[in-house]
Amino acid sequence: MYKFKIDDKEKVLHITAEGFFKNNESTEFMETLYETFGSIQATEYDLIVDLVHLNVIKQNLVYRIADAFELYDELGFRNIVIVNPISILAKVQLFNIARSVHFSGTFVDSLEEWRTH
Repeated sequence: MYKFKIDDKEKVLHITAEGFFKNNESTEFMETLYETFGSIQATEYDLIVDLVHLNVIKQNLVYRIADAFELYDELGFRNIVIVNPISILAKVQLFNIARSVHFSGTFVDSLEEWRTH
């Protein structure tokens, strides 16, 4: 499951993804991602991707996460913050994906950790 929330006042795009990502969901997610990005000026916004409750990513869907990470970077958000999943295995998967695409975002264990920097 995932959801998108745009906070125009705070200039934040907040994406939450949780559970297991299914193939049909990954396609819908990418479509919603493109639609949402088309409605804001990314350079004026922070992107927060909350993955606290994301489970392990199936191997055949890793490329979708890689595509999303690359897109986040290309759009030029002020800050890109990924809130780490509780699952250690999912966290390791995300780090490996991020490293493979040279992702520039910041990984934190909580939003409070990022806000205190």
